[in-house]
Amino acid sequence: MLPLTKRIDSHVHFYTANDLHRVAGLLPYTLPAPHPLTDYLDALIDTGVGPTLINNVHLSILPDSENVFASFDELTKLQAHNPRRYGNIRLFGTIKADPDYATQARLAHPQIIGARIVLHDAPPQSVSKARFSDASWSGFYARLSPHQHVHVYAQEAETNLRVLRQIPESVRVIIDHLGSCHSERGPAEPAYMALLDEAKRRGNVWFKGPGYRTSVSAEEVACFASQIVRIVGADRILLEASDAPHVGAGNNGVPYSSQFDLPRVFDFVDAVAKQTSSHTQVPLDQLLRGAADQLAS
Repeated sequence: MLPLTKRIDSHVHFYTANDLHRVAGLLPYTLPAPHPLTDYLDALIDTGVGPTLINNVHLSILPDSENVFASFDELTKLQAHNPRRYGNIRLFGTIKADPDYATQARLAHPQIIGARIVLHDAPPQSVSKARFSDASWSGFYARLSPHQHVHVYAQEAETNLRVLRQIPESVRVIIDHLGSCHSERGPAEPAYMALLDEAKRRGNVWFKGPGYRTSVSAEEVACFASQIVRIVGADRILLEASDAPHVGAGNNGVPYSSQFDLPRVFDFVDAVAKQTSSHTQVPLDQLLRGAADQLAS
């Protein structure tokens, strides 16, 4: 076997037809195609890519994260059957950040590294002062281990900021999609700058790619990534992620799935990292995956 190009994927979704069957007819749009772990791994390996670390992130259309736990069992079986092909892969998971679902037992699983709050396009004013800081949420935060994080996804920078301010400062936080899905406002948007300043002050907040939900222009995304590096720090960014299977569409209505597949999304991430490195002089590998060991240990 020829040497494989090593990759990590800090944000991907694995789910099967059975998972989708649970929500069939309940959503106002067409369901995505199944995206099982085995097919994903084989697609990478067969094109010369060797995945080394993968984070299976809670998928917002599913009512729970049982698919995340199922993927752990799936990989275990693959590794037992073909250790040479699959043996060097580490798989982690980020489950649904719901106080009733993220129980002590689920969070205690050794491969669970965090829990995800999904707000999509929720406006800032929808985040009331106690929405993520009442007694039930305080209990959830207390159940997190020191190495685990809260993963926040909101398209608005100010929405991310309002959520961040309600999470205890002792808890690690990852902000999804570089903190903004509105590239037209630029990285100097006051709410975005306030988010970065708060992240810098806390010292335990990371920003994660791949960035195409910020913009499908690598040049535009690099401006946001460079701002993160300058204000929050070069050790607080993690660009190497696929967000496969590229569900949804950009602000122009063009489906992401028509613009990205696994090879193209990693090419996009590389382009973002190269331009960010040029702007900041931070080494390429550090921008792509330098924070991975901090967040998966």
